[in-house]
Amino acid sequence: MKVGAAAFVLLVAGAGCAAGRVPDVSTATPPMPRPGPRARADAANANAACEGCHPGAAATWRGSLHARSWTEPIFQRSFAEEPSAFCRDCHAPETAAPALGVACVTCHDPGATGVVLAAEGAPVTRGPAPHRVVRDPGFAGDGACAGCHEFAFPDAGQRAGAVALMQRTATEHLASRFADRTCASCHMPKLARGGRGHAFAVASDPSMLRRALVARVTRNGDGRVSFELTPGEVGHAFPTGDLFRRVVVVAEVIGDDYQLVVHAERALARHFHTERAVAGAAMQRERADDRIQGPRPTRVELELGPLARGREIAWRVEWQRVQSMHDAEAVIADTVVVAEGRLSPAQRGLVP
Repeated sequence: MKVGAAAFVLLVAGAGCAAGRVPDVSTATPPMPRPGPRARADAANANAACEGCHPGAAATWRGSLHARSWTEPIFQRSFAEEPSAFCRDCHAPETAAPALGVACVTCHDPGATGVVLAAEGAPVTRGPAPHRVVRDPGFAGDGACAGCHEFAFPDAGQRAGAVALMQRTATEHLASRFADRTCASCHMPKLARGGRGHAFAVASDPSMLRRALVARVTRNGDGRVSFELTPGEVGHAFPTGDLFRRVVVVAEVIGDDYQLVVHAERALARHFHTERAVAGAAMQRERADDRIQGPRPTRVELELGPLARGREIAWRVEWQRVQSMHDAEAVIADTVVVAEGRLSPAQRGLVP
């Protein structure tokens, strides 16, 4: 017998996580997490019940971008420019409570049945759970993440040829040197008190971003700077995920009066141009992808010209979130410097 979501909440609320328990089950596996919309009227109450019994996981989730996927200001500014149901289904899958973002119930009760999905080997509370649990080995693997982190453009039916993926993190992961590791091994590290953290750290963890890149920078002649960028501790392209993330390499000379003398930069991302689809509507077509992904290094040369002669050159690599995927119209919303250094006039190379 399946326990409905409303009954699930009453069980937890009435039992105080101690009484009225039902045994785990291992059949009728729920679907893996996926975008909404979900017509779950009691999503807020059901999620509060999860948090009440799992305060440790809830505390880390509360600080995550999953919890802020709908309310996060950068997303809201972008959504205001392009209010699409396609975006809302991912960022606010619980239609009755969009402010929950991607919540406990979104991933652990994706079928909205009250049957909770858990990984094999996940910590077990004392005694049986106050709801039915299915322990699925697939939930510990990449399948738990791929439904929301690899998908086609919403206008896929209007595109000729092969399916164009809007996000392809799962495919990138399979091609990386960390293909034998799960998404959770990096983004949900084990906690000292048991279980895994639910912060899903990326943008909120600058140290993780810095570990994702190895930069070797050399000075060729007076005004040319060469970047050799290779993946570090990262199991997919860098950056990955939504199209509003990019890496920018910068070289510049600052004068003795702290004024900018000369500046050069280049953005590494998936680059798009607009064209007409079969039905005549505008669509984005990928024209290049120069993100950092193995096994070969990404090489970039920036030319500063004669104004750099005899002067120190400062360089840096930035991870950025922008409000537009179009290079010429990019409005920078967030920046993290992931590598930086200086090259003296006599210096021909630097490995930071």
